[in-house]
Amino acid sequence: MKWLRDIFKKKSGGDGRSSLGLDEVEAWLEEKGNDSQFIERLDAIYRKIDAAGDSLSQEISDLSKAEADGNTPPKLLRAGLAARGELSKQLSSFREKLIPPKKKDLESAFQHHWTAVKGLERTVTTFGRAQRYVAALFPKNIESINSELAEVSRLLVELEKEIGTRRKLAEESWFCRDLAASLQKELSRIEELKKITKQNEGLFEESKTRLLHLDDELKRNANSDEGKKLEELKRKLEEIRKEKVLAEEDLASLIAPLTKAIARIMKQGASDRIDLKHEDIFSALMKTPGNVQDEEIAGSLEELRNHLATLGLKDRKKEKTLEHIDQLISKRSLQAARARQASAEKRICELEGLIKEGSREGLRLKDETSLAKKKAKGQQESQDLAQKDLAALLEQAASHESELNDWLARIQGAPIRVDISSDLSSGRK
Repeated sequence: MKWLRDIFKKKSGGDGRSSLGLDEVEAWLEEKGNDSQFIERLDAIYRKIDAAGDSLSQEISDLSKAEADGNTPPKLLRAGLAARGELSKQLSSFREKLIPPKKKDLESAFQHHWTAVKGLERTVTTFGRAQRYVAALFPKNIESINSELAEVSRLLVELEKEIGTRRKLAEESWFCRDLAASLQKELSRIEELKKITKQNEGLFEESKTRLLHLDDELKRNANSDEGKKLEELKRKLEEIRKEKVLAEEDLASLIAPLTKAIARIMKQGASDRIDLKHEDIFSALMKTPGNVQDEEIAGSLEELRNHLATLGLKDRKKEKTLEHIDQLISKRSLQAARARQASAEKRICELEGLIKEGSREGLRLKDETSLAKKKAKGQQESQDLAQKDLAALLEQAASHESELNDWLARIQGAPIRVDISSDLSSGRK
């Protein structure tokens, strides 16, 4: 039944392995590429080649000693003997090339095979040219030499096949080692990314909890007595700002009828035709009337009224301007509008101070909320990137696993696989 066990052993790939751990690949390849086994097979072939070479040497010796038939024509005899010498010399040279190398490794075996094949080609070429003459004189010797050369040729084919198998194994083993190293790195990176995604999930959950807490605090702050008071202050602030705008508009409308007269009196003052006492005040009334004091307003209006007749205004315009100045002086309209503006500005400053003081807690909560949102967004982006990298790495590792399994199966001659499915499936969760 030994033959039956051998059949099943061959079908199972020799050692019966159907799976390997990733850390077992290197040792398994070392076993498959065991040099001692290769050397044993190489030695067996070399012994056959050496034996065939010895037989060839004997045939060469026999050919050299052989006597030609005495009835051979002289011309054929001379050509045949000359060809025998040439052939014997070439065969002896070829015999030396068959001597096995001292080193029993792949490169030495390849160089020996290449040299022997080239020598055989030259021998066959020489033998082909000389064969007609030598065979005519020594047919039995030539037949024996032909047989020995055929045996050497067969053994060189056997050697070539063994070298090819060994070289193929070396190349396939190199690919397997490279793939196994890549897989090892990928699995390590997968573990890192799994830890990162798990950490990111925890941090993101913390950030969401923090945001909910801050949102509750903001709502409580807004609904508290302080929050309601703050909203009332903001409402009052808007009202006062509107009052200030109205006061500024009143000031502008009260000064508008005077702009032409003020422009002319400032021009005459600049040309020294009039010695103005309130030149700066006139300029301020045109640009920032709210900054002019009450006594300055009164003095400038009086000065404008006194010089009105010299400003070159048309009678109608001059009368209306004079009438408007008198009303401003008598009713103190500019002072009243300016006072409303100043009062509004003062109130605005007070309310803004109160609002700023009352908004500190709310602003703090809003700032913390803003920072928490940015942090959560950054964590989400980091998580998305890590998951994207993890998915790509899982796909790449699965591809390398499949490729490695194919190469290992070629080496074993039967299905075999590196099982890392648990690593990949856990990464997909």
